[in-house]
Amino acid sequence: MIHVAIVSPEKSLEPIEKVLQDPSFDCQFFPYIYKDLKDIDSIYEDCKKKCDVIFFSGELGYHYIHQRFPDNRIPCAFTAYETIDVLSILLQFQIEHRDQPLNRVFCDFLTETNHFMDIPKYLPEKFCPIFYKDHHYDYKHITEYAKNLWSKGKIDLILSRSINNLGQLDQLQIPYIAVFPNEEMIRSSIQHALDELRLGSIAEQNLLSIFLRLPFTEEVEKEEQEYREATVYKFLTEYRKESHLHFDIEKGFNQFSILLSISMEKDLMPMLQEFLSACRKNLNFPFRMGIGLSHSKERSRYYAEHALLESNRYGRNDAFFMEEEGKLLGPLSQKLKLLADYSNPKAIQFAKEQGIHESNILKLISLFENDPLQALSAQYIAELLAITPRSASRILAKLLQLKLIRQGQLEEGESLKEKKKMRHGRPALHFHFEEEAFRKTFFME
Repeated sequence: MIHVAIVSPEKSLEPIEKVLQDPSFDCQFFPYIYKDLKDIDSIYEDCKKKCDVIFFSGELGYHYIHQRFPDNRIPCAFTAYETIDVLSILLQFQIEHRDQPLNRVFCDFLTETNHFMDIPKYLPEKFCPIFYKDHHYDYKHITEYAKNLWSKGKIDLILSRSINNLGQLDQLQIPYIAVFPNEEMIRSSIQHALDELRLGSIAEQNLLSIFLRLPFTEEVEKEEQEYREATVYKFLTEYRKESHLHFDIEKGFNQFSILLSISMEKDLMPMLQEFLSACRKNLNFPFRMGIGLSHSKERSRYYAEHALLESNRYGRNDAFFMEEEGKLLGPLSQKLKLLADYSNPKAIQFAKEQGIHESNILKLISLFENDPLQALSAQYIAELLAITPRSASRILAKLLQLKLIRQGQLEEGESLKEKKKMRHGRPALHFHFEEEAFRKTFFME
């Protein structure tokens, strides 16, 4: 079911509420009211967590979100009326005011952002009303725009949708006619927007599989195992409800799987990181997580299984993600997310020949791609790869022997204590990538 936010100014709420009671829409509505345009900031933050689309019944709100959040990934639509409704309003106006030229009427709701509701496609330019062409769309600028047109004798009256601003027009003594969309216009507009959304989502859905495993050891008694499994199930059902997500939960032996459909337009990584963070906060025992994304259920589960294997090897309460064959991203809790590309034949062969786990080599390659100038130390590599400092030292020693890295040099006049961290009373060695040799060894020419 589609989750729809309906964002309205207070005075537009009553006709909207009547329309939303129609069960034929087959979606869940979340009404929001704003008294000030800045209220939309907090509304938007709330909508990001639970809504697939945001509908605006007021022009000001619709314009505001496009200007305030130009990188917004949630589809937005204006749903008070459609082009045919505006044409109907203009036709009715001409019938009732036959002697009033339409090209001397200012329509304050036809703007560049809404493409002037396509009116120029249907009316010759000389018969079109005057449009609002200022890039700033708020009461202050609308009033100034109207005042300027009136003072220059370019208009005879205004067709206005800025209901909260009519008092200003009264003070300026500019004639106006207030435009109110009727319930049928609103209903038709919402239905059209929903149809567009559903059509667009048919071919733009991915399936997300999440495997959450509980690594039970022999020391974990049966009662404790049952407690942990019950805790995970309770957490998942509560998270599903609180986050307004719809996903299936399947329970297996010491493992849970989640499956949900997700729009290709959705910014996925923040959602996954939020879910992982909630798991780390609420599950006070070991878990491992693998996440897969694909068009098919089978492929997304296949990717999730491979990501789970990487999470098992990593050995911490964290997650890995896979959406392309052989390419694993993670751990997701870290700011620096390394991409282990198992489709790199040169790296896999190198790992076998040198006796280094292929996952560690692939992550070092990803580290190099992120920043070829990154300084390396055994402690840093150990933390990054979740291995012991001794294992990290062996890897660095092998790379140094093969001249793929070089030992760092102190700057002139700089003491060891200032330059290097101390380890057991001795300066900890640090290294840098030998860029040319590293590229030649691990990258296809």
